[in-house]
Amino acid sequence: MEGDERAAWIALAEVPGVGPAGFGALLRRFGSARSAVRQPAERVLELLNRPDQATAAGLRRLQHDGAFEVARELAAAARRAGGSIVTALDADYPAALTRVDLRPPVLYVVGSLGACAQPAVAVVGTRHPSGYGRAMAVEIADELARAGVSVISGLALGVDGAAHVAALDAGGRTVAVLPSPIDRVYPPRHRGLATRIVEEGGALVSEAPPGRTSGKPDFARRNRIISGLAQATVVIEAPDHSGALLTAASAMAQGRDLYALPGPIDAVTSRGCNRLIADHNAELVTSATSLVLRLGLHPATGSSVAVASLSESEGLVLGSLLKHGGSIEELSGRTHLGTGELASALTLLEARGLVASYGGVTFHPTLAAKRIGARP
Repeated sequence: MEGDERAAWIALAEVPGVGPAGFGALLRRFGSARSAVRQPAERVLELLNRPDQATAAGLRRLQHDGAFEVARELAAAARRAGGSIVTALDADYPAALTRVDLRPPVLYVVGSLGACAQPAVAVVGTRHPSGYGRAMAVEIADELARAGVSVISGLALGVDGAAHVAALDAGGRTVAVLPSPIDRVYPPRHRGLATRIVEEGGALVSEAPPGRTSGKPDFARRNRIISGLAQATVVIEAPDHSGALLTAASAMAQGRDLYALPGPIDAVTSRGCNRLIADHNAELVTSATSLVLRLGLHPATGSSVAVASLSESEGLVLGSLLKHGGSIEELSGRTHLGTGELASALTLLEARGLVASYGGVTFHPTLAAKRIGARP
């Protein structure tokens, strides 16, 4: 009986158009998924208020093939993609999601959900961050991972990808919530990153069954899972109408802590964050370390970074960057170095891993440089 109900959950959740809200309505009306899948398709459609051909076809297929067979096929498809199925009936379903309205009844997972069992924080933001935004995404994700926190994000280009990579580089674990099925990782450019996430103890998570075509609603829908898996969400940079703001809205609706990185008032990428802070919906992030402390966690103790001694010009440039990132023109004005000497110093600092350039336009100190600058 228990296996029949689990199979019914998997099969019913796969029907196009049912969704988490419809799934919950069917459970309340019929008492169980097992009972719901036995109802005439017309009755289910009436309750869902969805005269949708795809939904009707899915229900008829379910009744023809049976829930157990549909669930068996889905489990086989998940295995072919290297994953498995986890339902809200299972012990390994993430505990944080059980407290979320419209929780996904079924998840398709590649990797280990163990990363969700430890403290977790979502780091999200625009696909087109500024150099400042990307640098802060890296610094915050690095600090969180070193403090033993799993970093949750959406595998998107920009802030999401930077946060995943920083967490892994720090030796931590990270979870990517996909807008696509696990057999079709999106974006394709991050397939290598997705593989690394799994290999290093994290997970890929999707509520879409293998083979399903993704659409714009799937990108918006997954935001509630990103925030739902985390005790807090940090928004790095978010223009108006950004998907990151949808994640922020989900975090607020779920009663989770929300933090935002402030930015210049004239920067398009910072409008959403600045508004969240101004409206008192999000706490202002002043540093990665202070964020970790406010979450009730202990910052990791930074180890000494051994670097070759810097030349006078390198020290001058690095000292300026530790105060504020900038372009070559800005650094030239602040350091009074000639263009050739400045370019040489920047090249050497990049080679030492102390400076990172973004698009070859702006330069920022790396985490290693900041740790050196913080030492007495």
